[in-house]
Order: sequence, then C-alpha cells, then structure tokens
Amino acid sequence: MGRSEATYFRVAGTHTNVGTSEETTLQLPVADSPTVWLLVSFHYVQTGGTGNNYAHRLGQTAAWTSEDINERLGYSSSTVDEPINDVFATPIPCLVAADGKLYFRPGFDSSSDNDGNYEFWFKKARGS
Repeated sequence: MGRSEATYFRVAGTHTNVGTSEETTLQLPVADSPTVWLLVSFHYVQTGGTGNNYAHRLGQTAAWTSEDINERLGYSSSTVDEPINDVFATPIPCLVAADGKLYFRPGFDSSSDNDGNYEFWFKKARGS
C-alpha cells in the first residue's frame, strides 16, 4: 500500500506602514477549480509602529464583511505586545478560489505606521 504525503504550503511576508483597514492578498497555488486548504498555523509579530492593539482576520473573498460566511479566522482584539503564534488542533478549512487567493487583515486599531511579519501554514485537504 502506498503512503500519502501531505502537501503543505507556507505564505509569509512583511507589512510596512499598515493602517487600520489594510487587506493583504495571500497567494496559494493556482488550481483548475476551487480548492480546500486547511489552515494549520498562524504567526504574527508587530515589529514597529504606534498601534496598541490588533484583531487579525482571514477571509475567502476580497473585501468581505467581518463575521460573515467568508470569514475563516477572526481574533479578538489583543495588545500588540502579545505576538500570535497558534497551531490549530483542528485545522480551519478555507475554500480557495481557482485564482489561489485568500485575504488577510492585520486589524491594527490606530495609526498608519504599523509594521509586522506574518506566516501562515496551510495543508491541502485530501481530495482537493
């Protein structure tokens, strides 16, 4: 019997001078049709700026409305002194359009001078 290897994909980047409504496009592999990717971990660290809090969000469509059906991850507001470094016991399914895009909002509470580093790890769902 053959062994099935999981396909993992890392999306990472840097924010520079981010304001309160910034939305970052995350690019996953392009497919012929929508694909399900499982979010297995997320890490964010503010590296500069004057924002005091952030509330991270991840959506399946551009410009989605917070807390609607397309929001796949939503954090409560927390102080920027507390970096996020989560590994999810139950991966979060994300339906990714054929163009391979998801949308991330760091959600800073103030200013437009916020800097940070982000890292997402996804695992391709079996059968996708």
